[in-house]
Amino acid sequence: MNATRSIGAIACVVALLVGCDDSTATPIVDDDAIASAVRVEAQGCGPRTRTGTGTTIDDGVVITAAHVVAGADRVDVVGADGRRATADVVAFDPLLDIAALRPVTPVARPVALRSTPIAADDVGVVVVARNDDTTNSVIMESVAVEVARTVTIRTTDIYLEDDVERPGFEFEASIEPGDSGAMVHFPTGAAGVVWARSTIDPSRAWAVLLPPDLVSSSTSHEPVDTGPCR
Repeated sequence: MNATRSIGAIACVVALLVGCDDSTATPIVDDDAIASAVRVEAQGCGPRTRTGTGTTIDDGVVITAAHVVAGADRVDVVGADGRRATADVVAFDPLLDIAALRPVTPVARPVALRSTPIAADDVGVVVVARNDDTTNSVIMESVAVEVARTVTIRTTDIYLEDDVERPGFEFEASIEPGDSGAMVHFPTGAAGVVWARSTIDPSRAWAVLLPPDLVSSSTSHEPVDTGPCR
């Protein structure tokens, strides 16, 4: 499946937003990545529903960007087949801009997380969830990516209040605003939530690595505070 599409607007100091291109991805990785993807819909901050992309991991937990669900009083996830479920936010990290959701019922197939370090020239795919305005359904689109290097991203938290460092990697892609929270998938497992793209080079983007403590805390069934709206 080819794709050129959005991944989400967030404010940061050094670079903004994330992306996709027109490349064709490895079919096996592509299929697994699409099966794990969900559209995240958050309500409670203004009249419009905030949307993003999430990825289903072990135990049906969905990983997405924290700024997508910040301040939300209701969160829903929608799978590729149209199944919908409400979800609790069970982990929320405004410093790394990563959150974990627990749907009341699973709407997508879990994907394995990568256990080996990221390296330059690794290739994989990013999947984004978009609305089909014609049918009012969700479309999952994927694009091939290639890792350029591992980096420490120096920026601010999602509220632009505190300086933070986010361990992650830089990769080649072309991303537009609108689908924050997508994950990069490799043949050895998923790793990294797509976070930002260069304001200078539209083919460069960044992903934040998933911290082990956030993944472990996502096994909780108890909702957590999602802070104020941003």
